[in-house]
Amino acid sequence: MKRILSALLLSSALLMLACNKPKEVPDKILGAIFHDAMLVNAYLAYNPGFSIDSLNIYEPIFARYGYTTEDVQYTINSFSRRKSIRLSDVAEYMIGLLDEESQSLRERVARQDTIDNVASRRFSRVIYSDKDVVIDRDADSSRLRIVVPTIEPGLYKVRGSYTLDSLDREPNRRMRVYFEHEDESQKELLNGTLQRRKAATFNQEYLLPLDDSITTSFVVDMFHYSREPKRRKMPRMVIHNVEITHTPLTERSVDMLFNEQSHMRIFSDSLIRAIESQANK
Repeated sequence: MKRILSALLLSSALLMLACNKPKEVPDKILGAIFHDAMLVNAYLAYNPGFSIDSLNIYEPIFARYGYTTEDVQYTINSFSRRKSIRLSDVAEYMIGLLDEESQSLRERVARQDTIDNVASRRFSRVIYSDKDVVIDRDADSSRLRIVVPTIEPGLYKVRGSYTLDSLDREPNRRMRVYFEHEDESQKELLNGTLQRRKAATFNQEYLLPLDDSITTSFVVDMFHYSREPKRRKMPRMVIHNVEITHTPLTERSVDMLFNEQSHMRIFSDSLIRAIESQANK
């Protein structure tokens, strides 16, 4: 009886030792664990505010694959006595996984970027355009101030070219670009000097955010002057061209593109009638 009891106790002890012995992690799973650990490392590198014990960081990763820290340590230590595979082979497998993901992400970003660009180009429109404007008398002053009313959130681009008359000697000729608000206050975007050279150019862009609810117009004023109005002298100049374009915010452009495409008819009415005719026979 004592022998049987001793044998049972010995068997139980051996079983417990066997259960407590670390498991060896298969090579590909170990590579996947390395892969996840590298992503965690990259995240922490860009978020240095985290203060976490390095071992605790990886324990959830090991658990995800059904292993413990001891299992992983045991497996890594075992590579020194294995000849069929090296730890560097597992590292190469991990790099392969990262490369595949990287390529997939680059393709997804490229597709998304393409969609965004297509949508933005599709709904970008010219909201003001003029050319060959000759300013040589006081009555032309209104043509130097461009007002685009009832504007929407998005990107506004203004570009053009002009030439000041060589006989115009008035100093400090300036132009302004600004958003005008409901209460007639202004948000200045540009206050610059008009250049005295042939075919001087300007090319600027300004973003009106989605949460702006007070802006009512976009203004380009090429006759801004610091003196009192009664002392202003009308510039003599030629505006060769001026153009203002508006592009809705990217999210809005993509939504409009989706709505536009979703309403396109795939089949013509004649084809639908032909199908219905065959179905009724």
